[in-house]
Amino acid sequence: MITRLFFILAFTLILHSPSPAKDLPIPFQPVSGQPYFSTPELMIDSAEYNTLILRIKAKQSGTARLYWANHYDAQFNQPKSLWFSVKAGEHNYVFNVASQNPNWIGWIKGLLVYPEPIAEIKEAKIIEGNLLTHIKSGWQEFWGPNGRVVIGSTINLIPSSSIFGRSVNIYFYWIICICFIAFFIFKFIKIMKKSDDYQKILFSSLNETARKTFILTIILWSLLALNTDYNYFNIFKDNLAKYFGKSIEKKREIAYGKEYYDFLVFAKEKLPKEPVKFGLISSYYAPHLQARIYLVPHIISDHKKKDVSYLLVFKPTQEQSTERYDFSPFAKLDNNRYIMKRTK
Repeated sequence: MITRLFFILAFTLILHSPSPAKDLPIPFQPVSGQPYFSTPELMIDSAEYNTLILRIKAKQSGTARLYWANHYDAQFNQPKSLWFSVKAGEHNYVFNVASQNPNWIGWIKGLLVYPEPIAEIKEAKIIEGNLLTHIKSGWQEFWGPNGRVVIGSTINLIPSSSIFGRSVNIYFYWIICICFIAFFIFKFIKIMKKSDDYQKILFSSLNETARKTFILTIILWSLLALNTDYNYFNIFKDNLAKYFGKSIEKKREIAYGKEYYDFLVFAKEKLPKEPVKFGLISSYYAPHLQARIYLVPHIISDHKKKDVSYLLVFKPTQEQSTERYDFSPFAKLDNNRYIMKRTK
């Protein structure tokens, strides 16, 4: 009777479950004179289609970025992108985009793939993801460049990689909690069959559960430590290839970016010899550290303070360009890189 009810319930759920969305082929085309591939204008519901599958043939290993535009923001930019590894040869790459980037929302208007190595997109389609594609996407993310980036440690002091956009430590915390509960219930039931002393059963169950949970924690902690060592080895390997044997000027150029380093050299030549306070505005994320180090003995400060004598401007945003400051032009490298001096 129970078996019959189960099959009736399962059959009812199948009949009333929505049919899966049809796979959509994506027509990527190379852009003339450019190293990337883009699509014509699309109209894809991101809520229905969350998984992109690419088949890429590359001559060598490297990395690539996937960008998309939606009806909220028609530009291809970094906030709406995924960074992934590309292997030499022809391989499939699976992206559960919605789980890796919260900006996969609204109507998707276009896609763009920018591979670093020479490559071609053999086939592309977008589908409604399932458990298998979700696992493949998470595995690919974990071992890809985004998963290797140290994103923080949460309450565990070991820096971590990410899966589905979250620290892998979080998943380990859940594993420990679930296993603790499962160990305790299993041991409690097992001992209860042999004894009626509930106090003894409770303490014996807790003791055995604590021992097994401790062992599990050590194993997971060791895996995290090995993963972190692997991350730092990759950083060391990349930095060795990037900086070894180069002059200090070339190293700074690589680390700061050539345009920014050239601007700092220009600023060092133009600022007075005696120490002064200067401010810095830029559309770049956190350029202050390099300026603080390179422009010693000058002191970086908030440009709104009255004791700041000079303002360095490097590729400002539109708002920064039009904002009124108590500074006048002092020295100019180009239209996006210049120095201003306080007038009031």
